[in-house]
Amino acid sequence: MIHGAFPIVRLAYRYGLYVIAAWGAVYIRRGLKRRREAIAQSWPSVEGIVLGGVVTAIPKTSHFHATLQYTYFLEEYRVGKYVHEFSNEPDADDFVRQLKDKRVQIRYKQSNPNKSVLEQSIVEQNYRPTPHLN
Repeated sequence: MIHGAFPIVRLAYRYGLYVIAAWGAVYIRRGLKRRREAIAQSWPSVEGIVLGGVVTAIPKTSHFHATLQYTYFLEEYRVGKYVHEFSNEPDADDFVRQLKDKRVQIRYKQSNPNKSVLEQSIVEQNYRPTPHLN
């Protein structure tokens, strides 16, 4: 082994573990989101409206989260959020811009109406990606 190469290998190993952990967290989040949506299929629905959203970088990756905030009325106004992942910031910004002020169906848990889900399929019906010129 070349003298001085061991610290480089150790650094590569350490940062490789960080990258694996970051991607693992992303995949766990995706799985939990799919699970919540599957459970919510049996919940009643109500019309809501997307108030707006924010785009944030996902740490230790090149991806971005677009977080939408929506409101719905069940005896009083309630608020929920929906998070979608994008591989670039312009697409995430476009997503937030297109869905702002859209009327959408919200599923809510009858025993706890503050618990709600905006389903992926509903989002896809209301969003059309804009082609970007590179």
